[in-house]
Amino acid sequence: MSLSSAPTSVDPLAWTMAEAGERLAAGELSPVELTESYLAAIAERDDDVNAYLTVTADRAREDAARAERELRSGHRRGPLHGVPVALKDLVETADIRTTGGSRILADHVPQRDAELARNLRAAGTVLLGKTSTHEYAYGGTSNNPHYGPTRNPWDRDRIPGGSSGGSAAAVVSGTAPGAVGTDTCGSVRIPAALCGCVGLKPTRGRVSLDGVLPLAPSLDHGGPIARSVRDAALLLDAMAGTTSEWVVEELTDLRGTTVGVPTAYFFELVDPGVRAAVLASLEVLAAAGATVRQVDVGDLRPLVAAIFLRVRAEAQEVHRATFPSRQADYGADLAHNLSRPAPTGPQLAAADRVISDGVAALVAALGQVDVLATPTTPATAPSIGAERVTVAGEDMHVEEMLTGFTSVFNAAGVPALTLPCGLVDGLPAGLQLVGRSGSETTVLRVGAAYEALRGPAPQPFAAGGSR
Repeated sequence: MSLSSAPTSVDPLAWTMAEAGERLAAGELSPVELTESYLAAIAERDDDVNAYLTVTADRAREDAARAERELRSGHRRGPLHGVPVALKDLVETADIRTTGGSRILADHVPQRDAELARNLRAAGTVLLGKTSTHEYAYGGTSNNPHYGPTRNPWDRDRIPGGSSGGSAAAVVSGTAPGAVGTDTCGSVRIPAALCGCVGLKPTRGRVSLDGVLPLAPSLDHGGPIARSVRDAALLLDAMAGTTSEWVVEELTDLRGTTVGVPTAYFFELVDPGVRAAVLASLEVLAAAGATVRQVDVGDLRPLVAAIFLRVRAEAQEVHRATFPSRQADYGADLAHNLSRPAPTGPQLAAADRVISDGVAALVAALGQVDVLATPTTPATAPSIGAERVTVAGEDMHVEEMLTGFTSVFNAAGVPALTLPCGLVDGLPAGLQLVGRSGSETTVLRVGAAYEALRGPAPQPFAAGGSR
């Protein structure tokens, strides 16, 4: 995958992954030096954010030393050779504990790497550690009852989103240049949006989930969280173990590109500040030559409800061996979800029909345009511990608010990218770009164009924006 380079920074902790890889290859800094900078940043900052469950300092130093030897000998594995990365603690790692954010797996040390972890190692990346997650990924807040809440780098009293909250918080707090997340109902895109970075849920099946702890297998995806669209593209390739033929230039000319805006659902119940930020981003795309027009996807609320039922049924099956037999070892919110009545066969059949019809409507809308553009979440990050929020005058459950605009694209299995599109009362808002199945190239191209026109998104660790 080829993208043009972004402007460089003198601070290695502010480098994008692509920039770091280029500078390491040029010998401007060694992988060992860059890794030690990140380990120092984790030691200095992470007590305040709680992005990491396990810091793998010894493994990181081994990886970095190997990368340094290989680069000095002229052997470069790829654009991320020697670049640090963090993994969500659902991704199994040989000889390194993988907890899933749970008490039950607190001492679980796998014997082998998940396939995506093997691919990242083969690409020459350096493993910094395993990042915090909502317990077993079943939730969007990252308020973990066993390991403590992960905190939003912009405001420590607010959630980072979830379930990949630790991965996004690490990227935005400057303790990892990029990280891996998983996404069942939005768990890559929600934290990326609430923390103010880039998150990509690729087409279903693009990234292997072999060795990744499941939540709801029919909806689970793996994806990158990073500081730039280019980084997300490079990290996706490394995770998938591919050397892509995609070419995604940072072009600012979007003539011939059609952007669909499904206003009937995605813009009805949304915070005014978030709506304004997303509409302003659409003006940027239009100024670059894109044709922006409304499309109809119908009322997707029944689809979201059906997805929630499907998640519950699959999660209950995943946890059958330990729940309810070990219910005392589960946190209260997860135990509540797993204790709810199991959907009956007829209920699941009806839900699946709703999912099929809703996905058909989304696919039909995507067939009319190159990408759909929506808010990623209806509002910015809620406070830690809040169970309900008010959005545009309507009271709603936090999980309902967080996943309403993202989960539908898990059901469709199509690529969906979130990018920062501004600050609303000092907190990040996200723009979501969605494409047809297999169209990561198009989604990334439009995202890269918007990013280039908008300029670098503010980061709290660099700008002093955290509170």
